[in-house]
This record gives sequence, C-alpha cells and structure tokens, in this order.
Amino acid sequence: MSVALEMSEREAEALADSERALETELIRAIPEMYDHVKHARTRGDRIVFLSDMYLSSEFIHARLAELGLFRKGDSCYVSCETERSKRHGDSFRDMAMRESVSLGMISHVGDNYRADVLAARKAGVRTEYFEHAHLNRYEKILETYSAATDGLTSVMAGASRMTRLSVDAPSPVQAALRDVSAGVIAPVLAGYVLWILRRAKRLGLRRLYFVSRDGQILLDIARRMSQKIAGLDIELRYFYGSRQAIQIADLRAIDDAALAWILRRTGERSVRSYLARVALTPEDIRASLLEVGLNERDWSMPLSEKSHKMLSDVLMRGAPAEMILQRASDTRRLLIRYAQQEGMLDAGEWGLVDTCGRGQMLNTLSHVAVEKGAVAPKAFYFQLMHGGEQVESYCQREVYFCDEKRQCGYIKVIPDLTCIIEIACSGDHGLVQGYSETEGKIVPVLKAEKNTAAIDAGLPLLRRSCATFVDSLFLDPKAVHLGADSRAASAELITKFWYTPGRWEARAWGAMPVETDHAGLSVRPLARPFTARDVILAIFLLRLPSDGRLWPQGGFAASLYSYTLIIRIGARLGRSLKAMFRRWS
Repeated sequence: MSVALEMSEREAEALADSERALETELIRAIPEMYDHVKHARTRGDRIVFLSDMYLSSEFIHARLAELGLFRKGDSCYVSCETERSKRHGDSFRDMAMRESVSLGMISHVGDNYRADVLAARKAGVRTEYFEHAHLNRYEKILETYSAATDGLTSVMAGASRMTRLSVDAPSPVQAALRDVSAGVIAPVLAGYVLWILRRAKRLGLRRLYFVSRDGQILLDIARRMSQKIAGLDIELRYFYGSRQAIQIADLRAIDDAALAWILRRTGERSVRSYLARVALTPEDIRASLLEVGLNERDWSMPLSEKSHKMLSDVLMRGAPAEMILQRASDTRRLLIRYAQQEGMLDAGEWGLVDTCGRGQMLNTLSHVAVEKGAVAPKAFYFQLMHGGEQVESYCQREVYFCDEKRQCGYIKVIPDLTCIIEIACSGDHGLVQGYSETEGKIVPVLKAEKNTAAIDAGLPLLRRSCATFVDSLFLDPKAVHLGADSRAASAELITKFWYTPGRWEARAWGAMPVETDHAGLSVRPLARPFTARDVILAIFLLRLPSDGRLWPQGGFAASLYSYTLIIRIGARLGRSLKAMFRRWS
C-alpha cells in the first residue's frame, strides 16, 4: 500500500500503528482455548504458539499475555520472522529444531485444515483439528455484507461467533437454539434497535418506551448498546401494555368502527376470544348469549358466519354494550394514571417502540396521552401491516424493515414475518390484561406472572445468547459505520433460516410457543415433527395438517425420516416418469 500510494516511511508506519491498535481492540480469546492451554500446563507440557502472520512475535506475544494465555517460559514463532510457513510444513521442523524436540513429541492444535492438519501430519506432528471458530452459514451471510455495511455486519458475524463459543449449550437442541439466536435473531434485532437509537437521537427524543411484551428484549438490547454509544442521552423505559389492555381504552361508543375491531377475524374466532378483547367473559353476559342461541358448548368453538352476526347483535345493545363501555371507561382512567405515573405526560419529545402490528395499539395509547396534554410521540415499528388505517393519527409512525401499506422495505421475505419476530421477542411474563391500583400505584394485571410456555421452550437461553451477542458487538464509530443499513443481511438471514432449517434448529425453534389470539387463550408450538401420514398427505393430497401450516419447512426438517421418505418417494416417482417417457417415445 505504501508503494502504491507513494507514502513516506513515516506515513506507512503511522498506518501500521493504527492497524495494530485496531487489532488490539478487536482480538478476543476463544473460551475453549483457555481449557486447551490449561490442560496442557497441567500435564506439564511446554506451550509454543505458532503463527503464519505478518505481525511480529512481540506483538502477538503481548496480546496472548493480555488475554492470560502466555506465561513466562512459553515460546512464540511467527512466519514473517522465521521465514518458515506451516502451510509447507517447514515451520514445524524449524520450531522443533529451536525447541530441541523431535517432531513426534509435538501435539499441535489448529483451525486451518490444510496448514494445521495436513501439513503438520506430513511433517510428522500429531494434530487436533479445531473447527468451531469457523464462521457458520449465518455468519458467512453477515460477512458477505461487510463492504455494503462498512463493517457493521462483519462485527456482527464476530459477535455471533463469540456467542456460539461462549454460551454453554449441552444438548443439540440447546446448541441449535443458541446458534440461531446468535446468528439470526440477535443480528436482526440489534440492527433494528441500533436504527431506533439513531433515529431517536436525531429526532431529539428524551424518552423511549418499549411496550410489552415484545419490547422487553429490545429494551435490554438498547440498554446494553447505549453503554457503547457515546452521547446517547435518552431515558429508556419499559411500559406494560397489550392490545387487550390498551385498545379498549379508546372505545367511546359501540358503533360499526368499534365492532370492526372487536370482531376482527384474526387468530382464534370464538365467543370467548372476541369478548376477551373488551375485558369480558361469556359468563359475564350469559343471559344475552343464550337468548340469541349461543349456547355454552359453542363459546370456545370457531364461530360460523351466522353466529358471528348473532354475537355482533348481542354486543350492540342492552347490558353487554353498557358493560363494555363501563370497562372501557375504567380502563381509560387507569391507563391515563399509569401513563402519567410513567412520565408519558411530562414535557419533552418521546417515542414508543413495538415490533409488528397494524399501528392501532400505539395510536390508541398516543391518543390517551395527547388528550391529557402530552406531545404527540414518534412510534417505531419493525413491520407495519395492512389494515391499521386510522381516521386520525395521534403519533408519527416510522417503520424499519417493511411497511406493507406503502409497499416499501423488505416485503414478503417469508409468508409470516410477524411470527418469527414475535417469537423472538417473547416476554418472560404473562399477557397484560389491564391495570389496577395497589397502594396508590397503578400496576399491570398479568394473565400469569411467568410466561411458562416460552421459558420451558428455551427463552432464557435465547435471551442469554442475544445479551452475549450485544456485549461482544464492537460499536466504535471510528471503525464501524453505525448508520449502515443491515436490512438486506437481515432479510437473507431470516429467509435462510425459515426455508432451510437444520434438523435441530427446527426442533429447537419449532418448540417455541405461538399465541394465536390477542387474549392469549390459545397457545401452541410453532411446528412439530411430521409423521409419515403427514408426509404422505403433503405429497399426494397437497394438504398439510392444521397444526403444521405455520412453519411446514420446520415440520419436515424436524423429522429426519420425513426427508428420507420424501427422497425415496421422489426417486421412485422419477424412475416411473422416466420409464413412462421411454415407453411413450
């Protein structure tokens, strides 16, 4: 470079100093290597560090010592000084001569198969191949976007690798969950949170509220990132809320618009599910339901078109309508006090953070706050979906990944992007059903203290992996462009994982629970291993089981024999078609 750019010796040395400084800042020790070195020392072995590298042995020696790997009496040989290479095997012979040992006495651990294994064995050295530090398929994707993101996705690849090597996962399923969390979930969410923090700073926001439950992991990532980014003077807070707890607060009358929200055909379509949206149970309006022919046995069953109309008629009149409006009024009063308690009504610019949705929940929350004198907030979304058009908007919405209404961003990356993002952002507590007053303080009413289904499926490991990823992430703005757009890399990561999961990845992620309605009344795993019957129906009748339609690729991948069966059937069909073609021709 110095020759090409006609640098002076002083300029070239200044650049070399900068490179060494960056190396010093970025180098990390592979955790397992501590154990390798420790065991060797316990056995009384002599430790020698051997490297094909252009940096000096003095520099490498210093880094190893800082990391606690190099001790007095150890040796370090580097190819740029010895003029010997491991790739050709002469580095091992030179080292053996310098250390006065035979080649057969050397046990060498390395990660380059050609240089550290094949060449070493050819020279007569015993070898151990260490390949865990190689980039996996997700990290390779991140690395391919390094130039396009000015290094941002490259340091994400490094953080993912360090997470894989640091977080303990004893079983194949746990290891798969850790690797997907580190290689897909953490980079995608980190890119989103980094964008939020940059936008919040540029817009001069003083406070950011991460709305539960999706906001829980995003808040943790934001707090960890804020310690790495200088000048980020923004208060980061958690706000307990849900569609069920907030949406009802904006009901002022039971009209067509109100019924359109209450009876929107999403998720579970039962009487119990619809009523839960307005803080009611079928038992609360039992007489009214029985009067129109909606019997108890039907309350938890999917409604027919006729029954759907019956329920609509029930809710528009008499006691049910009065109960809904009274619950709405009570919720609105408590929500206003909770918002005031959490500082939403204080002076200054503020923002709300959510993941995926139609925008109605945050618009309602903004309406409640603005009515009481708050400044209209900014609302940040990962994905904004169709169907969230409001007559009047009380917040300025900004979308990171894709906006379906405006048809911009990364649309249709996978059939149901919301599914994977909401699972990744599962909270560790139950659904917020409303608010209550306890000792003069407004507190959330939770469906359950713990989200047992998600915790049992591996949520703590997912969280720990994401936290380790962010802690390992190098975010020095002098070396990495923090404003780079990493969405293309995120899109490819999501696509790769969703459509071609490994067997253990499918089993780990497929066990994560999905809530199929807003009230949390129906929870089921994302995917399950398909049976032979499922596979046959899928191939010949083009029909998947109802509980396998959310993530069919995961269902197939989780069943190893399913792949084998498909291959056999495909091969037999192929042979039959070829025979038919030969006979026809």
